Amino acid sequence: MGILDFFNRTPTPAKFARIVMQAARERGVDGPMEFDAQNFRIVLGKNDVVNLHNFYHDYCQAPRAGRDEVVAKYSHLFVRSDIPDAFDAARRNVLPVLRTRAFLQAARFAPLLDAGVKETRFAMADFSDDTALLLAYDTEHLTRVLGMEQLATWGVSLEEATAVALDNLRDLAAEKFIQISPTQFASDWNDAYDSSRLLLADLAHRVAGPRAVAMIPTRGRMLLSAARGKADLLALLQNAKAAIDQEGRRVSTLMYEFVDGRPVPFRPEDEEVACLLADLQRIALQEDYAEQKQLLEQVHEKQGVDVFVATYMLYKGEDQGVFSVATWTEDVDALLPRADKLAFVEMNDAGETRSAGVLEWERVEAAAGHLMQLDPELYPPRYRVKQFPDLASLGLQ
Repeated sequence: MGILDFFNRTPTPAKFARIVMQAARERGVDGPMEFDAQNFRIVLGKNDVVNLHNFYHDYCQAPRAGRDEVVAKYSHLFVRSDIPDAFDAARRNVLPVLRTRAFLQAARFAPLLDAGVKETRFAMADFSDDTALLLAYDTEHLTRVLGMEQLATWGVSLEEATAVALDNLRDLAAEKFIQISPTQFASDWNDAYDSSRLLLADLAHRVAGPRAVAMIPTRGRMLLSAARGKADLLALLQNAKAAIDQEGRRVSTLMYEFVDGRPVPFRPEDEEVACLLADLQRIALQEDYAEQKQLLEQVHEKQGVDVFVATYMLYKGEDQGVFSVATWTEDVDALLPRADKLAFVEMNDAGETRSAGVLEWERVEAAAGHLMQLDPELYPPRYRVKQFPDLASLGLQ
């Protein structure tokens, strides 16, 4: 390891937490603070928490000389300002945000793991298969995702507040896009609302024309393709993957087109594009399932529940495409992720296991779907299985 590598290496999560708490003290935060290593967050008093995942990512990505700037940028998270009780006083600071549905899942688990965390019913609407539309209150010193309780205090409906938020988004700043090729454009606001601008169809049309296809891979990036040819969509997909790899804070792995002034999922007709897009979505699901598994296991341990949470595994096929597999094991009460294929494992009288074969999910569901109970509260979806299927009925014996 060279001397420059030594001075630029990233701190451990625990050391980073100490850096953050020291910076908060220097900025005048004098209340109780405690590092929760298991959930990688700082607990402020009894009810407030600062999650460190995004903070840590940005800090580690920044050059050493720019890390103090990252700490200053996130220092507002420690300032607990109040949201005005009157909507007229707050309306100019309400903005729309698009978040992965896994974000909502993690928030739902928080009060199950910590009795001091209050359950929040978000002010939200379904947006797409992997994304939800929420509202945030945003000022220089406070950014908070809003709950329905806050809208009730203001006396406004979700529809009214969303309309105000969209108007505010239009007023934030003039168009900021970089043209990265003859047909490809990337947003360059860098104000944490780049992805939200997918909601502004007129903006997409002005930049990329009437047949624009969009992706919002991360919170800080909206990508547009002005054409729908194979090469154009492959470039769009490549740019989206690069944004996720470099920036983190994934939002959506879908492509979108604009119909009647609204963004809706776009399904590419070209087989290669469709397969590569599906691969990207499987990789995102693997990350979401891994986080969900960790949260479920923590909840089960706390509640004394004995249920196995199966892993969502990815493999490459002979065609180099990616496919997912989950394992269904005999005599094991389990939660299975929805995967492309299911691997079956038998148990003998001595408790030894034997692989009994692998089948496509659809085939298993058709023959043994009555044994697979979907949990409506979980995203990504999981199925509770308590009874092992008859393998002969599946053609495995």
